[in-house]
Amino acid sequence: ARDGLPWNPSIYTSTLLQHLNARSVSAMRLLSFFKQIPEFNELNVQDRITLVKYNLMPLIILNCTLGYNTESQKIIEADSDAPWDSTILMKVHGHDIYMKIRKIFESFVRIAQYDQRIIQLALIILILTKGFSTSDGLTEPILNDGIAVYRAQNYYTELLWKYLETMHGYGKTVHIFNELVIHFISWQMLQGYLHRNLCNVLTPTEMNELLPIMKSLLHIP
Repeated sequence: ARDGLPWNPSIYTSTLLQHLNARSVSAMRLLSFFKQIPEFNELNVQDRITLVKYNLMPLIILNCTLGYNTESQKIIEADSDAPWDSTILMKVHGHDIYMKIRKIFESFVRIAQYDQRIIQLALIILILTKGFSTSDGLTEPILNDGIAVYRAQNYYTELLWKYLETMHGYGKTVHIFNELVIHFISWQMLQGYLHRNLCNVLTPTEMNELLPIMKSLLHIP
């Protein structure tokens, strides 16, 4: 591992286990981004843990749009990273599901290319969304201070709206907001299937060899 990361991001991944453990780097980097947000840091400690544990994994796809190169069609978060081979998703979930994932991802990529700040603000809004996880059998803990989380989320939702209106005008603001909501609902609905399928595909040995952070984010005991 490098720079305190749980996995060396310059290593090319070939197996599902390696691919999942490599995502721990994406998760840690995204977590570092959220830790720079004052309103997030001011939340109840246990509430922060709950929001991260139940919301972070679905947000990795959104965050990956910020490191996507449309020419090479590769996701590279940092220059020294090995490119993320998305064909592993086809091997695990099949062609039809892979194409659904790709369609949603490309929709977010178009927004990111239009204005990356939209994606960054959307990430903050979505990490603060209680009940975001749709995975079967998961009982998300009740927040200790749900009002504080709601206030923080409301602040950034208003900020995104004002930013869009100022930079891109009212008409474009409505269009982009609708796009974000529609595509993320589609992604949210797909998440439940992906999680179920992943748990069915992973062997007990592979589950044991997952990095602790990935076990936690994937809700694998």
